[in-house]
Amino acid sequence: MRIAYISIEFPPRIFGGLGVYVDEISRELVSLGEKISVFTLGDGKLKRYQDMRRVEVFRMYPLPIRDGLEIFLSPETLSWGEGLHFLEDLLSLNQLSAASIMENGPFDLCVAHDWLGLLGGMAVKKEGIPMIYHVHGLEVGRSDNPNPQLVALEKRGAEVADRVITVSEAMKQELLTLGTPEEKVSVCYHGVNANFFDPDRADAKILAALRKKHGFAEDDIIILFVGRLESVKGVKELFSALPEVLALHDKVKLLMVGKGSLEAWAAEEMKRQGYSCVTLVTDFLDAEEKMHTYALADLCVFPSIYEPFGIVALEAAAMGKAAVVGAAGTSGLAEIVKNPATTRPTGVHVNARDSQDIAWGINLALVHLAESRREDTGDL
Repeated sequence: MRIAYISIEFPPRIFGGLGVYVDEISRELVSLGEKISVFTLGDGKLKRYQDMRRVEVFRMYPLPIRDGLEIFLSPETLSWGEGLHFLEDLLSLNQLSAASIMENGPFDLCVAHDWLGLLGGMAVKKEGIPMIYHVHGLEVGRSDNPNPQLVALEKRGAEVADRVITVSEAMKQELLTLGTPEEKVSVCYHGVNANFFDPDRADAKILAALRKKHGFAEDDIIILFVGRLESVKGVKELFSALPEVLALHDKVKLLMVGKGSLEAWAAEEMKRQGYSCVTLVTDFLDAEEKMHTYALADLCVFPSIYEPFGIVALEAAAMGKAAVVGAAGTSGLAEIVKNPATTRPTGVHVNARDSQDIAWGINLALVHLAESRREDTGDL
């Protein structure tokens, strides 16, 4: 089967879990004998067409049309401000991708990844190509003030699609609130390469170099956050939880890895609060660096307020790391991480909107980790 993927991000242009997923699933499907073509945005430097380990990649390079486009936009969309550049790219990506799919076909199936690929997916659907809408998240959940236009687009996409795939049971339940027929929705959990994310692969010299680079002492307790620096990831609540954690565990160091709109806020908050315990890394980490960063950590914390899945929790689990996760509301993290009430707990569930609950979860996890290490070493 020849399958077209429309995704705004694909290596080496990756901003979050969506790009990681499309990269991994495309290669896995190729290994099963399917033919995968990804239609994505370029950056002006990458090749327009590339064969990446038998995955065809078509990159779109739209010319700016913002000056004329603004005339047609609604007040809601104009309120995006600088986001208009993003909207322009998005509209162009979908239009060019739909045309390229028809030009480079025939394709047996088109998969639109999130609402970001829906316009192109619905366009080729009208041309007779079956379309799957792969839902990684919904506007009603990820925004405190949902854009009604995006809500309407996601609802229409679910209506038009031949099949809807989503990432967790929690996300499926949210889809049903849009009126999507239950029989139309399939839950397909993400996976990670456990042969790659394997603690036995961690190199002691690289770990020592990382520890030195970040200024961590041997007896420091390293808590790792990996994710976009956005409000929906619980970044502000995590900062607010730190004093209660440090009151009980003065050796704690918080390593935050990610980029996003809260970068400047996080840097300023570190200065304002005098958080010398926080290290902020906004540089892109390649796969090996990311794996070793997980290996360096004692505990992972992903206090997402809204998280349909949370692939970082799988990566942490593969590396043998316990995780404190946001589990209130729509949370795929709650389906990945087992809390202390279960037979084989792998972390702690918290309400990520409550900084005190985050602090409680971190402190509880650190106590359990300390007890486990004493048992392993035979210390009393």
